[in-house]
Amino acid sequence: MITEQDIKQAEARVAEARDRGHRSKMAAQEGVEEAIQREAGRLADLIEARGRQDAALKARKVTEKPHAAELKALGAKLSDSADTVGKAESEATRALLRLIGTLRDHNTVTAEAHARLTALGLPLGDEDAHYDTGHGSAGTLRLAGKPWGPVPADVLLQHVTAEVVKREFGAKHPAARVADVRILSLQSGIGGALTERLKVA
Repeated sequence: MITEQDIKQAEARVAEARDRGHRSKMAAQEGVEEAIQREAGRLADLIEARGRQDAALKARKVTEKPHAAELKALGAKLSDSADTVGKAESEATRALLRLIGTLRDHNTVTAEAHARLTALGLPLGDEDAHYDTGHGSAGTLRLAGKPWGPVPADVLLQHVTAEVVKREFGAKHPAARVADVRILSLQSGIGGALTERLKVA
């Protein structure tokens, strides 16, 4: 968009070039006239382009005027639609925050179970054998052969995103390929129902 300020700045550059040229001529420097003509040419081109721009804007207004009511209605419809998206985004954010809070509670239960198995002196392995029940490293444990461990919130969020993307855009989408072994204990613990609950209709 060419503004009045652009024209004024171009005029100022021409005036400056002429003034500089006058001083240069007095000092017998070469190339001054070419510089003045170059700036004057740029100013002329800018004024011509501004004229075309103004004509196009005028023609656009003529085209828009008979449809003003329709265009206003379209704008209102877009605003309403955007508001609906914003509300859904807020609801999704709140739901994910609830999910993280619930996960933290689960991680607390996992830590308590790990601490109890540690207090009972039941490690998962020794030099001779591995056991179905016991405490492991980094908070992991096993009860009756089922592995458990803390799940970082970002891992669960990545998993949720990957499941949604997989169903909406296909399993080949890059964002659907996120996998982290730390989510497996949680999935196993609820019988794989986590994946089913994340399906998008």
